Amino acid sequence: MPNPASQVLVLCSDIMFSSQITGAARQLEYSFCTVLSTRQAAAQVDDSLRQVLLVDLNQPSLNWDQLKTIHQEHPALISIAFGPHVDVEKLAAARAAGCTEVMPRSRFSAQLSQILESALTEEA
Repeated sequence: MPNPASQVLVLCSDIMFSSQITGAARQLEYSFCTVLSTRQAAAQVDDSLRQVLLVDLNQPSLNWDQLKTIHQEHPALISIAFGPHVDVEKLAAARAAGCTEVMPRSRFSAQLSQILESALTEEA
């Protein structure tokens, strides 16, 4: 049974990778919501829930100003950005926008379950 007080917000339009993320969330019994734009992500942030926002840096509709605003308006929100390790500009931009953690896509994929557990447990 999904934990109603926790949610994974997935900002990713890559259907295959998004399926991997939502599959891990489902296996760990977390509810999830997939969004296709930063604007949609902002509309789904709910401070009454423990949420983690997963940001695919390859997302075409990624708006850096909106992402920064989300972090400013919701300081308790945990956000994890992931992208190609060679795209240092996007990784740096994610840090500048306030993402809690920024990592290469390979690490994110390899440690997905642990990342979700760490972000959504009370001890985090």
